[in-house]
Amino acid sequence: MCWSVAMSWLRPESLLGKLLLFLGLPLLLLWAFSALNSYVSALNAATQAYDRTLLASARIVAERLNVHHGELQAEVPWAVLDSVERNMNDRLYYKVQDTHGRVISGYDDLPAMPRGVARTELYPALAWFYHATYQGQRLRVARLLQPVNEDGINGMAEIYVAETLQSRHLLARQLLISSALTQGGLVLLTLVLAGLLLRRVLKPMRKLSRLMVRRSPGELTPLPDLLPWSETRLLIVAFNRYISRLRALIARQERFSADASHQLKTPLTVLKTQAAVALASDDPAQWRESLQAMSATLDQTITLTERLLQLATLRRAEPGETRALGVVDLVATARESCFSRLPQARSKPVDLGYEGEEGPVWVAAEPLLLAELCANLLDNALKYTPAGGVVTVRVCVAAGEAMLDVEDSGPGIDAAQRDQALTPFRRLDNAGMHPGAGLGLALVNDIARWHRTRVELLNGDRLGGLLVRVRLPLHRSPPAQSGV
Repeated sequence: MCWSVAMSWLRPESLLGKLLLFLGLPLLLLWAFSALNSYVSALNAATQAYDRTLLASARIVAERLNVHHGELQAEVPWAVLDSVERNMNDRLYYKVQDTHGRVISGYDDLPAMPRGVARTELYPALAWFYHATYQGQRLRVARLLQPVNEDGINGMAEIYVAETLQSRHLLARQLLISSALTQGGLVLLTLVLAGLLLRRVLKPMRKLSRLMVRRSPGELTPLPDLLPWSETRLLIVAFNRYISRLRALIARQERFSADASHQLKTPLTVLKTQAAVALASDDPAQWRESLQAMSATLDQTITLTERLLQLATLRRAEPGETRALGVVDLVATARESCFSRLPQARSKPVDLGYEGEEGPVWVAAEPLLLAELCANLLDNALKYTPAGGVVTVRVCVAAGEAMLDVEDSGPGIDAAQRDQALTPFRRLDNAGMHPGAGLGLALVNDIARWHRTRVELLNGDRLGGLLVRVRLPLHRSPPAQSGV
């Protein structure tokens, strides 16, 4: 069980494993470097300590030098050497040379000092220290020059004292082990504390995960504040805001679906009634009248369905969603909409015309949606303008933006009802007998919001009816033309 838990911590996707890797690997490298540095420092310290003892031994030997019958002699009893030994781990060797370089005591074959060894500056003596190999053993050798001026002998005697390196290495290893254990314990304690801290930090997140798993799919209530840390509390805030937006979106979709189903039931019921009337009659004239009524009802149903689909598509877009806008000539779009509605205007009749900018006015917009916006504005104006009335489309530029105005001579909309006019499926009191579902201005409003602008419902100063104004940002340059 413990092994499986440990392995789960070390998985690549484990946050604890990544923390241990990110924190533990540098600590281990630092530990290894520190251990190596401690070993070198301990070895240097042991070398200095034992070198001092070696020099003391050489001085003891130097003090035993004397001249007898004109010859230099060294009386070095083993008791003197035994008194300067530190332990039984190392062996001690020595050699004494007279002023002419002849060995007068000690080991004749003890290695001489190589060239290039610098005199030590740590002690006030003519002393040198160096490493050598003797009888297959590594030695540390101290060389001391002792002045002799007695009974006609003048010069420098040389004293060599050497010892093996076991005690030095033992002391260095002991210091290394002590340092490694201390620093290793510190590294281990750091990793353990980091792991415990991370487990404590992740405990509320695991609790939150269990809460989310137990939640029903349709539950959109805000999450409780289970993450006490200031850095993680923002996650709860952001998630609750997302839930709030999602709840509002679902509510809008449900309300839209209910309204749309209600609006579609009416023409379908009418179609069924008209078909039943036609089937119950044997009069061809009645059949023709029913078929014409059915055709008109189908046209209204098709228009209603198209607008419902467009409205549903726009309502699904998030407010912050990136828009794929193009460069569109607003004047050309407005004129094309006027031409496409001329038969409808003449059949009523209504005087439909365009005035304003003659040259291109380039705006940043989606071409199909902008054309649909113009078409819906004209459909709404022509529907509510009485016979013999006037509908005018204008495009003008002011304050760095383009304005699309559609003004009619109809009854207009009271200021208190203008917000209601932009809401889907809301019919105004002055709608009268005009058929419709109340989607025209609502669709215009959603298209304007999609373009990050708004629809303004104003009183028409020239024609006395309703003036609908939509502002769009100008685009300074026309779209690039691709060559053939």
